[in-house]
Amino acid sequence: MMAFEGPEVILGISIEDLKDEINDLSRLGKLLPEGAVKDFTSNGDKCSFKVKGGVSIHLEKDLSELAENVLIKLNTVSPTPVKFSLEAVAVTHVDGISCRVRSDADLNPFTKMMVEPALKSLFEELAEGMKQKFPVL
Repeated sequence: MMAFEGPEVILGISIEDLKDEINDLSRLGKLLPEGAVKDFTSNGDKCSFKVKGGVSIHLEKDLSELAENVLIKLNTVSPTPVKFSLEAVAVTHVDGISCRVRSDADLNPFTKMMVEPALKSLFEELAEGMKQKFPVL
């Protein structure tokens, strides 16, 4: 497994409110700025979208017990071509909360070269979307 982490962002929202916000997958799509993803759809505990390059990602909420500070965990499901998990992790910060998106992906070195730029871009877009929606006042 290879770990990837997005940028840390400071947000002006409580951990509980952010957890409620992103656990509703229909609202999760609204955190992605226009152009970052295409064709976002959600249905209960599942969502799907296309990232730059046209790759479709299908995610399902992991309903098992989450590790400390993990607000949500999503796992890829078929027909996503690469197996990975996506987590939002947050801790209390003096100005609000500190949050980052991280992933564990089952990749070989060749696949890593293809997938890493798309994951990093997705994480950066999510971080930017959270900063815009939940600014520190």
